[in-house]
Amino acid sequence: MKKFAKIALIAIAALFVIAIAALKIAPGFVKDYIVAHSEEYIGRKVNIESVSLNPLTWTVNVDNFALLERDGTTPFVSFEKFRINLNPTRLITGTASVGEIYMKGLYVHVVQSGDRFNFSDILDKVAAMDSSSTDVDTTATDSTAMINAAEIADGLPVSISVKNIVFENGNIIYEDAKVGSKIHIKDFGVAIPAVYLSNKQTDVGVSLKFASGGDLNVKVTVNAATNDFDVNVGLKDFALAAGKPYLNDFVNIKDFDGKVSADMDIQGNLNSILSSNVKGIVSVDSVVITETNDKTIGAKHVGVGISEANLDKFKFRIDSVVVDGAFAHLDLYKGGKTNIDVLLTPKGKAAKADTSAADSTIVPLDSLVAPAPEGSEQDSAKATAEPAKKLDAIVAKLLVQNTTVTANDYTLSKPFNYKVSAITVSGSNINFDKPCNVNVSAAFPEGGSVSVKYKGAINDIGTMDAYVSVKNLALKHFSSYSLHFTGYPITAGTMAFASDNKMNNFNVDSKNTIDIYNIEVGDKDDSVDPEYPVPMKVGLYVLKDKDDKIQFDVPVKGNLKDPEFSYLKIVWDTITKLLVKVALSPIKIVGNVANTGASAVGLNLGKDDEILIDVSSGTFTSEQFAKASKMTEALAKDPKLTLTYTQYYNPAKILKEHKLHKLKQEYYKQKEGKASLNEIDEKAAAEIKDWDANFKAYANEHDKDFDAATMQKDLSDLAEKRNQELLKVLKQQKGVTAKNLKVQTAKGLNSYRGKPMYKVTVDVK
Repeated sequence: MKKFAKIALIAIAALFVIAIAALKIAPGFVKDYIVAHSEEYIGRKVNIESVSLNPLTWTVNVDNFALLERDGTTPFVSFEKFRINLNPTRLITGTASVGEIYMKGLYVHVVQSGDRFNFSDILDKVAAMDSSSTDVDTTATDSTAMINAAEIADGLPVSISVKNIVFENGNIIYEDAKVGSKIHIKDFGVAIPAVYLSNKQTDVGVSLKFASGGDLNVKVTVNAATNDFDVNVGLKDFALAAGKPYLNDFVNIKDFDGKVSADMDIQGNLNSILSSNVKGIVSVDSVVITETNDKTIGAKHVGVGISEANLDKFKFRIDSVVVDGAFAHLDLYKGGKTNIDVLLTPKGKAAKADTSAADSTIVPLDSLVAPAPEGSEQDSAKATAEPAKKLDAIVAKLLVQNTTVTANDYTLSKPFNYKVSAITVSGSNINFDKPCNVNVSAAFPEGGSVSVKYKGAINDIGTMDAYVSVKNLALKHFSSYSLHFTGYPITAGTMAFASDNKMNNFNVDSKNTIDIYNIEVGDKDDSVDPEYPVPMKVGLYVLKDKDDKIQFDVPVKGNLKDPEFSYLKIVWDTITKLLVKVALSPIKIVGNVANTGASAVGLNLGKDDEILIDVSSGTFTSEQFAKASKMTEALAKDPKLTLTYTQYYNPAKILKEHKLHKLKQEYYKQKEGKASLNEIDEKAAAEIKDWDANFKAYANEHDKDFDAATMQKDLSDLAEKRNQELLKVLKQQKGVTAKNLKVQTAKGLNSYRGKPMYKVTVDVK
């Protein structure tokens, strides 16, 4: 018996040794078989340096694997090292556990050409081998509900977990031969502590770098039992140039550059992806689109902060939209096309864009799908379908700043070029169906400016309030249009324009006032064939009053949807009527320098050195701006000169007049129900008659509201406001520096006896 036990023990030991030896030797046979027969099964060569199995730790190691391209030398998929730890003895405890999956140096190179890939031949080979099998189960599966991983695990005899999944130093390359694109992901890494098919949390971490620039880090948390997930995506400085080849199917560009970054968090459930909540920040920096003519469009920074985005609820909460340093240009070409039309016409598709209107008919998608039979379940569901969800969106903050737009019109006899800078757009609580306020401002060349105040709702563009104010617009920059349409170039002149627009259901009630000063045109250019052969010099002579001013109001009423309605027609009709009128303004304001210093440099600016002002106004008319700017021509001719603009007024002398002015403004506010006044309102308030019964009653009641101390402070504040606005404009004139120009208010005003004005003195350094 002892002898039998000894023999049995020896036999078991021998079998164990044989099994160990077999497990050690078998991987080598497997490796050799795969290398020898790979072309037979998949049509590709496979190289493997070694395959080993440690029977004590149940760890399989594969070193230097390579699946080659069809040429037999270029790697398609390869890796330096692969290791997996799987102990089947744990099945005794009811656990199927993978202790480790490790891969180093994964390399994948995918090339697409049309609908074929560099691995399509492998799929064809495998498909051909399987084509002989006819026992294919084509039974349809019910995909109406998602079965989570935990439910699958409940049906298995063992619990399943995979731990310590690590991929490092990976490289993935994707090339699209058709469009010429290449995306290279380098230093690809994956770190997953554990994956559970149970009610435990699975954490996944992915990190990679793009060869063209940028890092991507993704963290995923998933619960296999509930299907709840949380995904955090961190993208930093991804180079947008990688997408350039794909843009050629949509736009016609020469180059595309920029970087995009994002920090996004997505929480939801796999059973209802559309109900996921998205929040985070997305930004694009240094984006530049280079057109085929080498001109550029872009922005220094565009950022969007999202506090909530839910597609299922159709709810979007945007914390902020910020655009900084944007630049663009609009070019108008003959034939009516613009650079935007060229930009949006993909290469090689220009002919297709010119197809007839009959060919451009859009076929509804519903017409391509067979309708459900009447009485069917689908038809019943359609009849009881819920109405479309209402968009619930709001932008808490909108800011566009430091933006520049250049306009170029190449349809004219002499091309037009105009640059609008310092464009700023600001708004808050911008939503879809409630009125909100948006303010726009911009700067024009030579000190001009525009301001727009808009109030309206996005979903009701037919109802809104908009006020537009243009100041100190130098008309000579628009000489190309004057030359093209009339044959006369504009050589001088400034314009102010104010427009108060109220629209209700597309019915417009617009009040407009135009103020033009000292507009001059040169001699007619006989080489130009103008569209409107009008005698411009005679026309301007008729329009101008004795002080070189053209001032008129243009009321506009009508419905924008009426095909007969035209702003331009109304304006021209008004100008025609003005041609038969005489002087429109009785005000005479002169402002030319007549000083020894000016004469010394050859300036003949007239005999007056004064600019009369309205002490109750904090701004200037076009005429006042123009005359003040005209004086600075002396500085451009002789750098030794200096100009001083000194403001004079007697507070005590004009106090009563200013008080009357303020009473009229406050009375107008109460009468019209306004909290503040624009230029048009101020003009209407000033025109209120002193003897108006209603005004007199208001003035008597509120006279004590405006005491002398308050009025004097108000006059002082307005004086300082005038100084700053005048200084801002004059600084932008040619030859003006901080050292040769000064704007100030005189001292000892109570002893001044003249009219309110700026006196201009010239000195020599």
